Amino acid sequence: MLNKKFWDNPAGVWLAFVALALLTLAWCMQAYSLMNWEHAVKLGLQNESFTGDAVERAWALESRGLAIADMIWPLPLCIIAFAGLIRRRFYGFAAGLMGLAIGVYFPIFFAFQRWATYRETAVAALVLWTIPSLLGIAGLWTNRKEFTGNI
Repeated sequence: MLNKKFWDNPAGVWLAFVALALLTLAWCMQAYSLMNWEHAVKLGLQNESFTGDAVERAWALESRGLAIADMIWPLPLCIIAFAGLIRRRFYGFAAGLMGLAIGVYFPIFFAFQRWATYRETAVAALVLWTIPSLLGIAGLWTNRKEFTGNI
């Protein structure tokens, strides 16, 4: 089923495109956190506030560092994956697998952190990013021959 062609690409590659688009949304939400941290805390996207005690402020700085790291590595990785998958290049396949792997573990980690306090947000993260990322990985792997030899 993942090999069946729709338009120019197999269904599995389309699943990867959808999952990567959803991950790009996640990284844009992290960018929003950097611009308006306290509102992101109210939405449950971040845990620690800069308005709390000294320990909470220190944890907020650590969380902000992680958000910045999300802008440095996973967001560009998704962009590279899109470009490479569109051109059917091996680097797009590799970047897609790496980006989707991040899309599997980060929502699970996020859900463990927020399950007790923001259960709806945790479930949304699992549904929006973990499940599509797993399907995207399966789709890319099933269609890996589409990308071999095209460096």
